Amino acid sequence: MKIMDITPYYHSYSGGIKTYIDRKVEWVFETEIDHVVVIPGKSYKSYQVKRTTFYELPSFPLIGGYRFFKNLEDVREVIRLEKPDLLEFSGTYLPIPFFKKEGVPIGVFYHSDAKRELSLFPVPKKLKESLFNIVVDKCLRAVEFILVPSLKYKRELESLGLENVHYVPLGVDIQTFHPSKKDDQLRHSLGIQEEKILLLYVGRLSPEKGINALIKVLKRLDPSTFHMLMVGRGTLELLVKFYERKLPNLTYIPYINSKEQLAKVYASGDIFLSASRIETFGLVFLEAQSSGLPVCAFNLELETQILKDILAPNGDVESLTESVYKASELIRQDNYLRDYLHKKVKEIFSWEVTFKSLSKAYESEGFILTVGR
Repeated sequence: MKIMDITPYYHSYSGGIKTYIDRKVEWVFETEIDHVVVIPGKSYKSYQVKRTTFYELPSFPLIGGYRFFKNLEDVREVIRLEKPDLLEFSGTYLPIPFFKKEGVPIGVFYHSDAKRELSLFPVPKKLKESLFNIVVDKCLRAVEFILVPSLKYKRELESLGLENVHYVPLGVDIQTFHPSKKDDQLRHSLGIQEEKILLLYVGRLSPEKGINALIKVLKRLDPSTFHMLMVGRGTLELLVKFYERKLPNLTYIPYINSKEQLAKVYASGDIFLSASRIETFGLVFLEAQSSGLPVCAFNLELETQILKDILAPNGDVESLTESVYKASELIRQDNYLRDYLHKKVKEIFSWEVTFKSLSKAYESEGFILTVGR
């Protein structure tokens, strides 16, 4: 059995899709599955990571550090060279009809919410609807099966008449992201007072992540009580740097590539704050909660939002601000909250569960896997 993953969402600053692919590399290493990953690069390159073969193909740059293949024929050549039994596309859908001609079964991991992401484009509503219909009718209906990381999207896609939709929740490294990783020197090194409630945002600095809303929430909070640490890169990086100069209770540091260092940052915070309206899973929610932090965010109806009572129900800055105050009271009252959140994440989410679910989905579609070496 040979699986080929194809995605443009894999580079140094990527988030959930890169994490999924990297964990999949670990998983197939313990199996007899052959694995190939095709991603954009600056030039043609192939290399081995454990038992997985990576192909980087010539591409052009997009915003936020992302790239896209210059020529889909380059991808087709790799398909013909490697002869996979299954193609799996992650987060990209429009190229699918082009590759149907190869006669290789195709699966899609629905990491990107096509409908809500299209809603952000500054084009007429009818055009957005037409584009989404193309994604559904020409791309998603053309594949053999669809993987979704949350039950919300399983329901949504099935309501559109799509079949063979499989729930495959992602996982989190519970040993790395742990409350015990708190670094007592972190605040001092960043000039953040120890007695302040430290709000943390980790993720892409881009409009769909609600960065402007985060700044508005911070402005509404008492600067003598709350401080925010923002970690990440993206198109709004200059905006965040601008507000860092204006707001004494905002600190910004760039993308952290080291998981161990990132785990220290998570565990050293008090509350994780997000204003994103588009999350198909919320891997950062899991990393934060596994590190012991309650998550304040809009209610996105996701399994990864464990404490429902502190979510913002109305989708506006006012209710998100109130969510922060609720969470701050909770952490003052409950000395066992950090341990509780880590325990809940450990019970429900793990990469072991992810790949058991993935194996079950593959096998239900007729792909026979040998998972022991």
